[in-house]
Amino acid sequence: MKNLKNISVFLIVFFACVSCKEYLDVKPKGEVIPKTAEEFAALLNSHLSEIDDGYDDAILGNAMEKLEFECFSDNVENSLTKNVVGMGAIPKYVGDRLNSFKSEYEKLYALIRNCNLVIHEMKETDTEMAKACYATAYTLRGVAYYNLMRLFCEPYNKQKADEQLGLSIVTRFDMEARPKRSSLQEIVSLIEEDLKKGISYNSQSEIYRYTVDVAKAYLARLYFWSQNWEQAIPVAKEILEAYPLVEGNEYVEMLSAQHARKGNILLRSYMLSHTSGDQNYNGAKGYLAVKPVSKSFIDLFVEKEQDVRYSFLFNNKREAQKVPLACVRSAEMCLIMAESYAYLNQTREALEYLNLLRSKRISNYTPYTMGNLPAVDELALVRVNAEGGAFTPLLWAIHCERRKELFMEGDRWFDLKRNGCPEFWIAKDGLKYETKQFMYTAPIPSRDIDLIPGMIQNEGYVK
Repeated sequence: MKNLKNISVFLIVFFACVSCKEYLDVKPKGEVIPKTAEEFAALLNSHLSEIDDGYDDAILGNAMEKLEFECFSDNVENSLTKNVVGMGAIPKYVGDRLNSFKSEYEKLYALIRNCNLVIHEMKETDTEMAKACYATAYTLRGVAYYNLMRLFCEPYNKQKADEQLGLSIVTRFDMEARPKRSSLQEIVSLIEEDLKKGISYNSQSEIYRYTVDVAKAYLARLYFWSQNWEQAIPVAKEILEAYPLVEGNEYVEMLSAQHARKGNILLRSYMLSHTSGDQNYNGAKGYLAVKPVSKSFIDLFVEKEQDVRYSFLFNNKREAQKVPLACVRSAEMCLIMAESYAYLNQTREALEYLNLLRSKRISNYTPYTMGNLPAVDELALVRVNAEGGAFTPLLWAIHCERRKELFMEGDRWFDLKRNGCPEFWIAKDGLKYETKQFMYTAPIPSRDIDLIPGMIQNEGYVK
């Protein structure tokens, strides 16, 4: 990894000098074109290093980035946030952040550019390093488009996906091209193709982080987001079987560890101590005491102390205890399976995986059956499920379990988006600030709207 970091310094300096408006399709010229697989690997290594050091905020994310997404959701009481002298501002609702999402847009397309360089310009093919580079480039390009899709596209709609706006597809260099937005379905198909291509190399190289198992986990996430329930199940099941759920103290240690990947975590950020990463981690940890956990979240824990998460996630002052974590872990795969089976009306299997997760979190737990599932909360913020219908008790139980399990991992905001984009408001500086339905989808940066003829802005924003 050190050699790759050294090689990457020159390339990073070059790209830093490139005009920002060219991040979509810049191609280095002359002596700066990488030659060997090791040099091409340096292009990817610069991104992987940011993840390891805990300051990437676009690919996997970091502690501060995950905290911000929690602040956009209903997991914390933003209206009750305390003002602490000496602490910088942190968003209280998504409107504080919408314009700055252009940073993620640019960074992810810069990653796509570097992946395209590896995929189309690297001549070396047969060495182990070259194969690992190809695997990582395809996987990372799929991940980049997946992240862009969740941020900048509307929630997937099975009936309208061919008409919904996707993203600009950039898979090859063409200095004259100014690609307009594809359909959302075309983006989903591209991500699937890239992840499957990455998987085909069967990379086991931990140094590149995005191994074959991580690529499969993202494929399960993609199928889940695009409501392809049938295909989500076998992929998620494979990962869950390879990374069995842990429980009790092992669970707490796994999610509390700094600079270590423990338990059933496939991928995590902040593996190494770095000044910027330390600032993100300590900053996020410091803010936990000034943002009360919402009562609606705490009320989900009907078993209270029997649930290991009850005392681990927050204390009796409603202060969050779990430091935000950017990771991929198999508990999410278990939840994907439970929900996918529920939408397929395979209730026995849905209950099996819902109960599996609960059995690892709740001592002396009572297994759910179709006869003892809790009633749907008719007063809850979320009223519509991912397919646009009403929640059944089974889907509601899974929905609540997901909220508990993935707390402080940046998932809740996207789960709200997936389930109807509910509108709500918070009090801020004596005023009422509303999270409107259109705000779940970030605006395309104005520079791209101006630069690309026919480029369409997302609904709700000025062109």
